[in-house]
Amino acid sequence: MMFRRLLFLSVFGVALLQACSSIEYSPNQSSDSKSPRDLNKKSLARLAETPGDDTIRFVLTGDSQREYKYAEKLVETVNKIPGVDFVLLAGDISDFGLLQEMEWVHGIFSKLNMPYIGVVGNHDLVANGEEAFIKMFGELDFSFVYQGVKFICHNTNSRENKFSGNVPDLPWLARQLKPQEGVDAYIPVAHVPPDGVDFDPRLVDKYTRMINRSPNTLASLYAHTHSQDVYYFYGDPIPYLVTDAIEHRQFLLIEIVNGQLNYQNIEY
Repeated sequence: MMFRRLLFLSVFGVALLQACSSIEYSPNQSSDSKSPRDLNKKSLARLAETPGDDTIRFVLTGDSQREYKYAEKLVETVNKIPGVDFVLLAGDISDFGLLQEMEWVHGIFSKLNMPYIGVVGNHDLVANGEEAFIKMFGELDFSFVYQGVKFICHNTNSRENKFSGNVPDLPWLARQLKPQEGVDAYIPVAHVPPDGVDFDPRLVDKYTRMINRSPNTLASLYAHTHSQDVYYFYGDPIPYLVTDAIEHRQFLLIEIVNGQLNYQNIEY
């Protein structure tokens, strides 16, 4: 009898340990043992090994939140376009700032034939989303140079920071826009565009003038509005491009040839 009891307890203990290893203890946890880490860093290392040519071709998309089926369609479509160097996923990767959402989206976007870079959106900052995003993708403000073009990815989600005047981080942005050896042009990338209600209204003028006055700024890129748009500030020729949401099955295909930027809206 004692032997049977000990055997039962042993088997039960093993089963319990196995079950615990597969349980997520909270929907708001920011990482688990299987969570990918430093995805942007890994993507940029992969991009650095990409052979260059006279054309930079990339995709701007955003707002993948809960649109897993259409995200899969986007990946299928982009993989069929020749010469795409990378994809910019410009925020709202998740809807509720949950780790599981970010992991689901990564599972889909990891099937791209080229690297993708995640930019933080306002929905990615709710709950424990900021911590999850940083662990999984990396810093909220970062930049990289590809074939002489500097892409400045930054946080413009002012509302989630209670319009404190610190988001976007204008001193950081000013440093990123300074002339730099090996950089011929600049492209800021963020989620909330400066004409939106979620962008700190006190910073709009300083932000846009900083971008427009920087020499060799080709464009500034956004998502968030769930509609495709382009607009200009102060009559300057620098386009502020906004991509549609994944739910509407559209994205922007952008090319830079001989220092000139062109774009087209792709439906899929």
